[in-house]
Amino acid sequence: MAQLSDEKAQDAISAVLRYGSLLSAAVMAVGLGLALWKGEVLPRSGSLAARELLRSVPQLDPAGITELGILLLLLTPVFRVVVAGVSFGLERDFKYLLVSLGVFAVVLGSILYAIH
Repeated sequence: MAQLSDEKAQDAISAVLRYGSLLSAAVMAVGLGLALWKGEVLPRSGSLAARELLRSVPQLDPAGITELGILLLLLTPVFRVVVAGVSFGLERDFKYLLVSLGVFAVVLGSILYAIH
């Protein structure tokens, strides 16, 4: 089974945080640029539902693209927990794997509660 060194695990976690925030900032900047180009005002009242968001992005809707960037920014820490859990699993550190799974369950439960 593959094992990660502690340094490689930290590098993977920091890469998720770094590139997730950079990607979300770039997506939000594209949305803002499109809004300025089209002369639209951001933010709109209310946010888009998931299906509307998926439909609005290919249509280059500035508000939808900006909301996608915000969603990516919000999901970045969730991906960090997943990467940490995988790295603990590969290291066979089951105590911290269970902690990561617990954190992931709480975050996922909060997201599902907020949706309903």
